Amino acid sequence: MVQPSDLVIDSTGGVWFTAPDDHSVDQFDPDTGTVTPFPVPDGLSPRSITIASDGQLWFTSRFVPQGVGRLDPTTGVVTTVLTPSNPGPEDIDASPDGSVWFTQTTSGNVARIDNTLTITEGKAVKGSGPLGIVVAPNGDPWYAMTDANKIATFQLR
Repeated sequence: MVQPSDLVIDSTGGVWFTAPDDHSVDQFDPDTGTVTPFPVPDGLSPRSITIASDGQLWFTSRFVPQGVGRLDPTTGVVTTVLTPSNPGPEDIDASPDGSVWFTQTTSGNVARIDNTLTITEGKAVKGSGPLGIVVAPNGDPWYAMTDANKIATFQLR
């Protein structure tokens, strides 16, 4: 078995995990022990993973090249968006509206990506080192500013 980094369980009980060293998102069938890999293009090494409200799997890739990706579990198609300024996409969580939020540790901010693959970044906070993110039921992301010893929220209007 490959070395997993993060995992999620879908609504059918399917187990999905990231395999950075293999550049894939993998599905594990607990009944058979079978692992099915879904290769990720562009050299990305998926690390954190979440499931959006529409069932799409989203992941971040912190290693160079850096980016965010989406896997459609019904078709197996993986789509990626490279982040050329290497902002350090790290942790990721789904929002109730179908978009996802992720931390950008190097840039010191959080960002949102939607189904059109449009990334919207929050204001950078120097020296914050955001890690760990969770999205509240109202859609506001909360995240840990590890380097600043704080917890923050990005309030949507």
